[in-house]
Amino acid sequence: MSGLTDILYPFFVEKLPYITIAVFLLGVALRAARWLSAPRDPGKRPVSVFAAVKYVVLDVVLFRKTFKSDKVTWLILFLFHVAAGGILFGHMRGFHLWSAEMFAPLGEWVAEFMVEVLPIYMGWLFIATQVLLLIRRGVLEGRQLLSLPNDYLALVLLLITTILGQGMRIFPPEAIPPETYSVVFIPGLIVLHLEKVPSFHWFFLHVLFTQLFVMYIPFSKLVHIFSGVITSALYGSRRAEYGI
Repeated sequence: MSGLTDILYPFFVEKLPYITIAVFLLGVALRAARWLSAPRDPGKRPVSVFAAVKYVVLDVVLFRKTFKSDKVTWLILFLFHVAAGGILFGHMRGFHLWSAEMFAPLGEWVAEFMVEVLPIYMGWLFIATQVLLLIRRGVLEGRQLLSLPNDYLALVLLLITTILGQGMRIFPPEAIPPETYSVVFIPGLIVLHLEKVPSFHWFFLHVLFTQLFVMYIPFSKLVHIFSGVITSALYGSRRAEYGI
């Protein structure tokens, strides 16, 4: 690494992660304080664990409300979340949360498919569904949807991040080291282990926009990643009272 890389690496990789985590945690704390200060229904019935799991699956995993109202949007959203889950699962391998060896009993071709082939398809699917969601929002704007600038900003940030990540996969790497190439974001806590040294330009931009996206989550509607699960678990059973 030399030149511009020597400048970008220490900031994007070694310093910015601390800022990212601090901003993210602060944003989540502010959101949590707002939720806790909201008025509560004193007559609210307690929800059983079974009911909580049931409504999380129905509302957060299967998007039943969207399915009832718009089958096309439901399909796009479902594929969007499938791709997001697949990409997150793939990234977990880089942080040594799982290994390709777990698929070895199914055959080498399965392990290779999970590591080399499937992530590329998940990336293209993720990009395609994001573009479709942006188009849908633009087409329905002013009729069925009333968007704020931050609604578009969240999708655009995510789309840029995904395109940069896909670029890291489809463009030739800088090198293939004899041993795993480690990227230390926060020593002992967040360390990325790579089998290929990616193109530094794609890598640095991907790291930058990923962190910008993470910092923005608590201050956007994407906070439903957390609130949607909590709300469905606590209040999902009350949907029947309102016929939804």
